[in-house]
Formats: sequence, C-alpha cells, structure tokens
Amino acid sequence: MFKHTFYQRLATGRDAFLKRVAEDVAPKLGMADEWRGVISLTGSNSSRPGYLRPDMIQRIAEGARSPTGLDAIGEKIREVVKEVYGGHYDAVSFSTCEAALWASLETFAAPSITGDAGDRTRYVSLHELYAQHYLTYGRPITPFYKDFLSERLQTAGELGVLGRRLPGLDLDIVPVAGARYEVHGIKPHVVALLTDADPAATGEAVQAAIERHGSPVTAIVTLGYETTGFGRGRKNDDGTSALMVTMGEIASRHGLPYIVDKARGFPFLGSHPDAFSADVVLFSMDKVAGALTSGLAIGREDRLIGLRRAMGVHSERFGGMPPHGKGRYAAFDPGREALVSQLAALEWIRDNADLIHKNCERLQEIAVEAFAALTERYPSAILIERTDDTGGIEINYTRTWDADGFGIPIFNSEDAVAGTNLIANGLAQLGIAPPGGEEGNLIVTPERGLLDEDGVLIEDRARVVLTGLAKVLEALSQMVED
Repeated sequence: MFKHTFYQRLATGRDAFLKRVAEDVAPKLGMADEWRGVISLTGSNSSRPGYLRPDMIQRIAEGARSPTGLDAIGEKIREVVKEVYGGHYDAVSFSTCEAALWASLETFAAPSITGDAGDRTRYVSLHELYAQHYLTYGRPITPFYKDFLSERLQTAGELGVLGRRLPGLDLDIVPVAGARYEVHGIKPHVVALLTDADPAATGEAVQAAIERHGSPVTAIVTLGYETTGFGRGRKNDDGTSALMVTMGEIASRHGLPYIVDKARGFPFLGSHPDAFSADVVLFSMDKVAGALTSGLAIGREDRLIGLRRAMGVHSERFGGMPPHGKGRYAAFDPGREALVSQLAALEWIRDNADLIHKNCERLQEIAVEAFAALTERYPSAILIERTDDTGGIEINYTRTWDADGFGIPIFNSEDAVAGTNLIANGLAQLGIAPPGGEEGNLIVTPERGLLDEDGVLIEDRARVVLTGLAKVLEALSQMVED
C-alpha cells in the first residue's frame, strides 16, 4: 500500500475511528462533565490563548481606570526587561506578535522606502516546522516555494495570499540539513521532520545562500523553540540550541540582524538571547505569557531604536518621557489594557520562574505515565521533552516512521483547517481541545484550564487530557495495524 492510499483509508475510516474513541475511550477516561470543553491541551494557540488569571484581570481593571499615562507603563515594561536581560536590551509593545513580526521585517529586512523604487533585498530563513508566519512576508526566490504557502494561509484573492508580502523584499528558504521533508496528511502537504537536524551542515547551507548572487541579504529569521521536534535537539555545553547559535554566529559575521520568532514562548525563560546572538526576539503575550492579545519585541538596544521610533515611542519631547506618538506603525498600537497586562505578565514570569519549571517537570512525568503503552509499542520513537521556555512539554512521534511500514499518522496544518486532523477529531469526542502544532510534533501547555488561580498545575486535569491524547494516538496506531 502506498502512503497516500494509507491516508485515503484513514479518511474513509474516520467514522469508525470516532465511534471507537467515543465507545472505548470516553467512558473510561474520567472526564468530569464540568471539564468538557473547558480544559485543553494548549494555551498557546491564537484561537485558544491561555485563560487570564484572576490577579491579571484585577490588574487590567485597575489599569483601565488609572491616570497613569501609557508612556509611563511602557517605561516600566522596559525596566523589567532590562532588569532580567541586562541594560543592553530594550523592548517595545505591539497589538499582536504578527504586528511585531511585520514591523521587524519591514524595519530590518525590507529595502528603504526612499530612493530607487527598484531596490530589492532578501532575508534568509529555514524550512522548518510551523514557519508559515514569517515565511510569508518575502517573495520566494526559489521557484519550488513560490506557491508553497498560498493554500496554507487559507485565504483567497490578491489581498489574502499576497497581503503580507512587503515591497521589494525577497526570501531565500534554506532546507534544514538532516531533516526529512515528506508528504503526509489526509489533505496532503509537505511536512518538516526535524528530529535529526544537523546544525553545522545547516549553517553551511545558510552561508551558501548568503553568498549567492542576487539581491543583498539583510537578515536571518528563524523560530526560537529549543526542542528536538523543532530541530534544536543538539545542544552546546551551556544547553543552548546549537542550530540557533550557528544562525546567530553567521548573522553576526555578516553584520546582519538575527530575528527570532518565539510567539509561543515565555519571555525570560529558556536560553538568554545573548547565548545565540539574537538581535530581536518576538513574543505573543496572550499565549503562555498570560496577558491580553498583544505582541512584544525584546532585543538589543541599538536594534530596538528603529522599532521604537517606528512605533512613535522613542525620543523625548520637552524633557519628558518618551511619547506614545504616531509613528509608521501607529495601527499596531496595543492600547492601555494590553500594556498593563504585559507589565503584569512580565513581573509574574520574573517572580514565578521556579513554579513554571515545576509545572513542566510534573507535566512530563504525567505524560510519560500516560504514554507508557505507546512507548512500549514504538521503542525510542516517542519523544516526551520538557519545553520550559514554552511552559509545557513537546510530544514528538515522527520517528515512528523511521522503520519499515507506516507509523502513527501525521497530520499537517492543512488538515487542521480542513477538519481532517483525526487527532483533533478524536479529542473532540472526549471534550478536549487539541494540542498546539501538527506534523507529528505536539506542544502541550497548561494555561487553558490546567492551572489553578495561582498558576499551579492541576494534576488530575492534566492526567485526564494527557491520557486522552495518548488513547487517541493508540486508537490511530491500531488503525495502522488494521
């Protein structure tokens, strides 16, 4: 049987699979009625961000009626960032992480909007997991990729597919050495299997891309998740991702900014940006960070001046604090309540790092127990890794496809939008929202119903959702054997 035939049979067997989950798994799971639809495997999804803690709601309410100016709130955010990362770092807030990404690419990578209209520049990025956000702002210069992301955006028409493209900006997408790019899913699409990524060889490929003839390279952009499933399994002695260190070294050698998209991560947790020479790191503060919908750019002082000026929050007026003015990106203004929540979130993360680490450790322990049957069936092929910088765990099963035959089915982002991701379909039968990520790499974060009011993991809920996920994957693996 061919792989595409295998996925076609999964599609035709969908109803039988869902019936098996509903009849065999649901009654034994121990899901309380009041938990159904409330608890989730992720709080790091744009459609399902983390729940706000009561103390956060109180801070927002107080801030909404406070006479404190937005410039003063922004200054406090800067101070917290500098306190943790050092005085050579700075910060600027945006309405969303996507807005921060847009502004960063236009500021650091796109050609000047003055001068010759025909100027072109390009940024270099990796073909990695879940990179469709930052890979859509430039025009791919390799023909293979020119239509690669158009359907994945799930939009139609000139402004839908092309709406993010920045004038004069090209994109050179470099495959990750050691990765496998295979077609998987009921709605077939290329997926990036990155567990065996080779940092040194990838660095050589990026170096070659920079040296190619054509428009000048102005930036390197990658994701910032430091886990095996994202190709960051190989670490340096200090625990920093060797792949990210390599990217930062290449950028520094060529005098290029290194922009890191870490939307689903916590500021202050994980490797310090200095460790991988990042110039700008971008966060989505409404996900695991626990703030209102907003984005935050943290980076080197000298790089951030351009972004702060473009947001209208740089330079003093009449001897006062920086204004909350009307720069180029005034439309990306986060507003009072979002700024208040960002400040509250940053202070909480700074003061509760040990609690977040403890939650990650316990989540991993519970997951190992829940997945015992699967790990026995697929020895060394199920990776359950702590992801302290995202506040959760990563469950990767792509190595189940390393042996002869078929592994546990891999669903892609197209499946997620088309409703053909059977993992999500099966979890829905159990009243559980699916985890973040697809493509055989599942990110579990507890911020949506798995934490109490103080941010402590609720273990019985965590055990139910992780057991449910394991049982759904077991049912899928049984379909493979059938």
